[in-house]
Amino acid sequence: MALDDIKKVKLEKLEQMRKAGIDPYPATTKRSMSVSDVLEEFDALAESKKEITLAGRIMAQRGHGGLIFFDLNDGGAKIQGCAKEDTLGADGFKFFNELVDIGDIIEVTGTLFKTKKDERTIKATRIGMLTKALLPLPEKWHGLIDVEERFRKRYLDLLMSEEVRDKFIKRAEIIQAIRHYLMKHEFLEVTTPTLQPLYGGASARPFKTHLNALDQDMFLRIAPELYLKRLLVGGLDRVFEFTTNFRNEGIDREHNPEFSAVEFYVAYKDYNWGMDFIEDMMVTVAPERFKKPFRRVTYKELMQDTGSLDDAVFKEKVRATLIEPTFVYDYPKDMLPLTKLKPDTDVVEAFQFYAGGTELVKAFSELNDPIDQKERFMAQENLRAKGDEEAQRMDEDFIEALEYGMPPAAGFGIGIDRLVALLTDSHSLREVILFPTMRPKSSE
Repeated sequence: MALDDIKKVKLEKLEQMRKAGIDPYPATTKRSMSVSDVLEEFDALAESKKEITLAGRIMAQRGHGGLIFFDLNDGGAKIQGCAKEDTLGADGFKFFNELVDIGDIIEVTGTLFKTKKDERTIKATRIGMLTKALLPLPEKWHGLIDVEERFRKRYLDLLMSEEVRDKFIKRAEIIQAIRHYLMKHEFLEVTTPTLQPLYGGASARPFKTHLNALDQDMFLRIAPELYLKRLLVGGLDRVFEFTTNFRNEGIDREHNPEFSAVEFYVAYKDYNWGMDFIEDMMVTVAPERFKKPFRRVTYKELMQDTGSLDDAVFKEKVRATLIEPTFVYDYPKDMLPLTKLKPDTDVVEAFQFYAGGTELVKAFSELNDPIDQKERFMAQENLRAKGDEEAQRMDEDFIEALEYGMPPAAGFGIGIDRLVALLTDSHSLREVILFPTMRPKSSE
């Protein structure tokens, strides 16, 4: 049947329910347990013959005549349901058989038993409607074949694929592991502005908007760095923020204009301490993927075979070769304008952590000399005047904050999406971002 015809049939069933006095979208449910809790306590509950009420979506259905089996999934686990005419009664069975479809969300009251095939099952004594679905689920064996449709309709992707659900559960676990690690090391979680009067903290093109209340142009943050360092000036020695950043740049397997990161700063430490800290963090968060010690190599050593120190050459020829966990450190001064200069050299105290050919962490000994910082901002403004749209801006307010004195510090930024992609063996960031940025369907 065509999709419009299927929807028409479902709408007719919806109308039949309403005429019979059945609310197809009730606000409450008598659900007494989750499916996962039932499965954990199944034998005891089955032996007790106690009636319970479960709720979930019908994902499959089989049988005929007066006996129908169905799969009930509440998002956490799946159990088999059994609808029998002699148990539900003629009216109850007719309601289920004629008006309830695969994809509907129902509640099932009944007792537990195991079938001859040892299938854990709830035998329904009552079935009620919680949500009547008006569109059909993708076919079980075909699912969402169109990759673009998977990302556009992530709700169906999650519904039909246990692998996809597990990937986003893993993402949440990674974030919580990082948060736990930082809090264990006495970092304070903070929140800084997403809407900023001046963007900074990275070299990137911003998204621009306008604040009507103040008649002022504003920017979505490209990074929280300059605000977090203001907190170091304010005496908060260890701070971190899980952040959503926005950069008006291209979209590819390693980039999305809206992306997740965590940045954290610690006073009285430097980038050497930082490499040890990140190494320990990665091994703690993902011990199955990372083992000490990580390789450490200077940027100059890594680039010596290319005959260049240019960042573009590094990205083109070197980055993809960094498969094993690797710290690349001591970068040319011009590449990182917010970083402390290494004494008696032309390099800055910075490192980047790579694994799987992807940059996962960027970290510095933070520049806290207000005079040096102002000169570097001026150099960035000169680059901007020559057409570099990603050059950083002069932030006079941040310079003033530094003039009050920021302690020596180390700062870190971790790309959450990239780290999750690596740890879940995902080819693209779109696989680990629930709703990635997409071109409008009508424009494709």
